[in-house]
Amino acid sequence: MPKSLSRLTASSETRELTSEDAILLKPAEAASFLLTSVGTLAQWRYLRRGPAYIKVGRSVAYRLGDLLAYVERTRISHDGMAA
Repeated sequence: MPKSLSRLTASSETRELTSEDAILLKPAEAASFLLTSVGTLAQWRYLRRGPAYIKVGRSVAYRLGDLLAYVERTRISHDGMAA
């Protein structure tokens, strides 16, 4: 990987790019992964909720890493507290 792409910097946070960052899913694939519908994902985008997404022109895609992070953020532990 070229040195310029080996790190991602956003708001003073630096992290290594992973293979999960390179995998893009279409909305139908992301909806299936999250056990929801494409319409729900569209509504979440409109309401600025849900997982982060990428938009180029009219095309929408979701990085696998963002979906995994979203699932982890919404996980509930057995004692009823957010994990």
